[in-house]
Amino acid sequence: MSAAQISADALIIGGGVAGLFILDTLVDSGVGALLVDAHPLGSGQTTSSQGILHAGVKYALAGSAGDDAVEASEAAALWSEMLCGGAGNDLRGVRVLTDHCWLWRSASWAGVAGMLGARLALRTAPVAVAEQERPEWLRGVKGDVLKLGETVIDPRSLLQVLAERHSARILRSDVQAIERLANGASVTMGGTGEYRVRASSVILAAGNGNERLSALADAAEPMQRRPLRQLMIRGSLPLVFGHCIDGARTRVTITSDRLADGSVVWHVGGQIAEDGVRMDASEFLRYGLAEVASALPGVELGGCEAGEYVVDRAEPRTKDGRRPPRAFAQWSGSICTVWPIKLVLAPLLAKAVCAQVRERSVVRSPSNGWGDLRDGVTMAQRPWESRWNSPQMGTR
Repeated sequence: MSAAQISADALIIGGGVAGLFILDTLVDSGVGALLVDAHPLGSGQTTSSQGILHAGVKYALAGSAGDDAVEASEAAALWSEMLCGGAGNDLRGVRVLTDHCWLWRSASWAGVAGMLGARLALRTAPVAVAEQERPEWLRGVKGDVLKLGETVIDPRSLLQVLAERHSARILRSDVQAIERLANGASVTMGGTGEYRVRASSVILAAGNGNERLSALADAAEPMQRRPLRQLMIRGSLPLVFGHCIDGARTRVTITSDRLADGSVVWHVGGQIAEDGVRMDASEFLRYGLAEVASALPGVELGGCEAGEYVVDRAEPRTKDGRRPPRAFAQWSGSICTVWPIKLVLAPLLAKAVCAQVRERSVVRSPSNGWGDLRDGVTMAQRPWESRWNSPQMGTR
């Protein structure tokens, strides 16, 4: 049986923050776009994100603001508009967990130096607060505490807002082949190649999956994986959002959410997540909990539960293996491979890709949706909903 034929201006492969932002931006600009993903939306990096819309401070801790800090600051300002319904992508339905974070130092000279570096940060320069104005959970911290205009969102809520807006354009299916054409590409999908999409542009936005997809498309964009081991703590805890810094590094970064039973879960990253990939799970839990206890000496962790998980950051390969400074979009004919690098940079990436797609599009069909092929949108779970694996902690 021959495959069903579908036409579109653009086909996006990958349903994380990059793919859905690109879909929303393209459709808003009048491009007939479709999206396909083999997994629940947000699987992997997006639902494992802490949801921080970094405003550039983290990247200016060494004392100067480079390209990555400048771009993050610009993107954070754009997010502020979108969360209020402006700037093209209406994100008023996204759940905002906090509109500010806290920045405090560890009790070391390196921490003092890092705090001074953070004061150089761009549009959202931190503001020192008096001891009596600090939240209760920071009362045990010695030294400066700064308030930072850095928003934290629920990334799963972001995906839901974007996906519900374009549910007819989203399909769960596996890509089997990508064939380059003179004026676009043909993508074969389905378990037995049931259907084929012919598109002027194909955008590979599948995170780790881009490695396989770029090989199928003969685009061969070199990719690197930088793994993280994230810590989770849940119990009777305060809602914490902020960074404990030590020199030019972020020692721990903590974001929080309230669970259905009223308890609070802390999602913990930063330097401990980098260090943790060299440890086994039990060693990491001991190390991570000790770091959190040191960073927040006034918070009691007794009776809480701890868990951990590993996630890969997929990025374009760099010579030194470090994080690329900017969001990445590289065209090879009609194929564009993208990695947003950071959650905050997704809208800038989407706007850049949209501008190129509009130049390349040859309208064949309005591409209003997948029609009878669509079977509903499925969302990935957040880590603490599916990857909890550790025993209760004793009283500290």
